[in-house]
Amino acid sequence: MEKLYNHSLTDRVPNSEADMSGKKVVDEPKPKVPPKKFTVENNVYKGEVVPLSSDYKGLGELIWKSINKYKNNIAHVDAQTDKVVTYAELQNKVVRCALWLQEHGIKSGDVISICSKNHLDSIVPCLAATYINAIFNPWNEDMNLHTAYDVLEQTMPKVIFCTKKPVDIILTAIKDKNCSPIVVVYGDHPGTTPFFDVLSGYSDAQVANFRYLELDDIKKTACILHTSGTTGMPKGAELSNYSLLISVQDGNKADEIALWFSSLYWITGVVMNIQSIMNGVKVIIYPHFDEEMTCQLIEKYKVEWLFLGTSMVNRFLKAGFAAKYPLSSLKVILSGGAILKAKAQEELKRVLPQVQVLQSYGMTEAGGLITRQFSRHKMGSCGTVIPNHEIKIVDLDNGETLGPNQTGGICIKSANVMTGYYRNPEATKEMFDAEGWLHSGDIGYIDADGELYVSDRLKYIMKYREYQISPAEIEILLHTHPGVLEVAVMGVPHPIDDEHPVAFVTIKPGFTVTEKELVDLVANNMADSFKLRAGVVFLDAFPYTGTGKIAKVELKAMAKKLAVEEADD
Repeated sequence: MEKLYNHSLTDRVPNSEADMSGKKVVDEPKPKVPPKKFTVENNVYKGEVVPLSSDYKGLGELIWKSINKYKNNIAHVDAQTDKVVTYAELQNKVVRCALWLQEHGIKSGDVISICSKNHLDSIVPCLAATYINAIFNPWNEDMNLHTAYDVLEQTMPKVIFCTKKPVDIILTAIKDKNCSPIVVVYGDHPGTTPFFDVLSGYSDAQVANFRYLELDDIKKTACILHTSGTTGMPKGAELSNYSLLISVQDGNKADEIALWFSSLYWITGVVMNIQSIMNGVKVIIYPHFDEEMTCQLIEKYKVEWLFLGTSMVNRFLKAGFAAKYPLSSLKVILSGGAILKAKAQEELKRVLPQVQVLQSYGMTEAGGLITRQFSRHKMGSCGTVIPNHEIKIVDLDNGETLGPNQTGGICIKSANVMTGYYRNPEATKEMFDAEGWLHSGDIGYIDADGELYVSDRLKYIMKYREYQISPAEIEILLHTHPGVLEVAVMGVPHPIDDEHPVAFVTIKPGFTVTEKELVDLVANNMADSFKLRAGVVFLDAFPYTGTGKIAKVELKAMAKKLAVEEADD
């Protein structure tokens, strides 16, 4: 599951501190601290109930009307080429893509997949899908063949839009699985349809006469976002039109300039794109995170609103470039993907005193945010529960609800949680208890002020920088080595990269296996993010639970002891 830590600019509160030159920053008057907007009943924290303020019947209607409202605004700027796309030009491309999808038989409820980094056209098929009530389904551009098999079988898309990078893997998976989706490539590739052809086959009159299709049920699925469980098999979280309409209500202000590096594979990428369209925001597009380039982009385009994954924040701090550029336009840095520790939050605030550094807590299955941090909240916390959500901490052994400052499992309830895992009722059932509480798989506590602190993951999905790493995928590969008896992969905490994978391994009798063999096996067959950067630990035997399963809690404790401690400055 992807963890979402996001925040909107509508919560800005100026702070008083010294600027980078040591001069005192003159404060604007601070608004009064708003009252707590939650109640506590039997240790359940309940956000205020706020009805859906949208009059829209579906996501397509929201996007259609928002783009038309801001048609003269700049929507996107390609920072590599300086090419600019207005909202009117974006609408033209989205409509042409929607016409093409309809011509090729795509109808309400059909799935189209998008496997791409961020570029000027990556969002177009997603928006086009909403206009015809199809379901958009982003894939990870860095996926391997095994993952391609899984997502292809799971969602069975009618069309796949992709960049050149994953196209050979996708075509191989299609051939091996004997299915026949249309493959559209951003560029050219044999056996595929160029995206240019998708846009070029319709007259201006056809474009002008097109109108989005009204949705007859707001609870229908709008998108499927892939997430991972302890089995390692990707699962598709179905998010309804209703869920996304709620999630995007609190977005950026109009005429702001935003920058992020999250692809559409992240729920953050999806939500931020829709929020920006809702408010006519100018989005600066750059395909990957680079510490100094981020500063240069902020300076060049006067970026006000920046989203960084937690590992990006850590790398950004370590590189030291933030102190070398004025970055005077920047007002808010939002952090997500993992917990931003108080130390990092304080350090970034020291380097950029005019900037608010904020994080919140959420997850794909919950439809987005669950808690939000305001400037009045303590550094390192994830803030308090947001409207229309409930949160509680439960004892991991007996399921009883815990009180303040007691650590346990984080559970969520809201009207906009996922419909379920697509075509996977068993996995859906495992996520929810009999009372409808979604069990996040995270461990944390709520303090006396109602602020959430996330301390650990109960489940074992790892984070390497901005990437989610499924231990099971690495384990499956390591099991192909003839000398490996059993294997379990865990994350070793790392001060910059979030986590590094380590493999715990037992060897079959009569075999000799070296660490290098296994490290090379992973490095040569999986994406860079999956590398066993924390190495291999050979065990005489695994610890087991009473039910005969590998005791991963014990392995997790062993992995923590391997952690690289951050050096003192």
